[in-house]
Amino acid sequence: MNNKFIDDVIEWDVNNWKECLSYWTKNSHIDINNSSVLELGGRNGGLSLWAAMNGANVICSDKDGPTNDAKRKHKKYNVNHLIQYKKVNALKIPYENELDVIMSKSILGALGYDNNITNQKIAISEIYRTLRKGGEFWFIENLIASPFHQLMRKKFIKWGDNWRYVSINEMMLFLNQFSSVKYKTFGITSCFGRNEKQRKMLSKLDKLILKITPKNWKYIILGVATK
Repeated sequence: MNNKFIDDVIEWDVNNWKECLSYWTKNSHIDINNSSVLELGGRNGGLSLWAAMNGANVICSDKDGPTNDAKRKHKKYNVNHLIQYKKVNALKIPYENELDVIMSKSILGALGYDNNITNQKIAISEIYRTLRKGGEFWFIENLIASPFHQLMRKKFIKWGDNWRYVSINEMMLFLNQFSSVKYKTFGITSCFGRNEKQRKMLSKLDKLILKITPKNWKYIILGVATK
């Protein structure tokens, strides 16, 4: 996979967030080829693009529907015939015990807007209900991370005061109905880069200091939860 393709899939803080693509395939029992996949909160359809390029039958969704950029992107890679575009509210997913994989990237913070932990719990329960037995939830999310991360979000990110970033313990609690959960945490300094070039440089530093950084200081959690 070339760099431009990965950039189109991940879009932001690419060197760190692209970790999900190899992790999911290595830790899944599902062959994504010909599987049924729902991307929640797809917006620009990056994960849908990746899934379709790997042969999945994909529903690319967002609360108000995916963007036109998503459709243009999928057409550019000639996978639009494998993708349906839907308006799907993560709090009321219109499927039942039928999907092989549900995937999402950084949706829980927005669902928890104004400290709404209830909506975050509902969304995970909806994902569980929608998957078939043995189906999997592939997730990558922003963690609350260190006090310094929290301060910088409030100071420099316009939604930093309103998003509800989750802790590792909360994420495990949300996922406790699943039969198994595999996960890893990573990312320390990369999110502080002001542009993608800086974030890529900082991601290299992250790899050097990862082992000596407290687990709850890391700002990304990535995993596979099996129903």
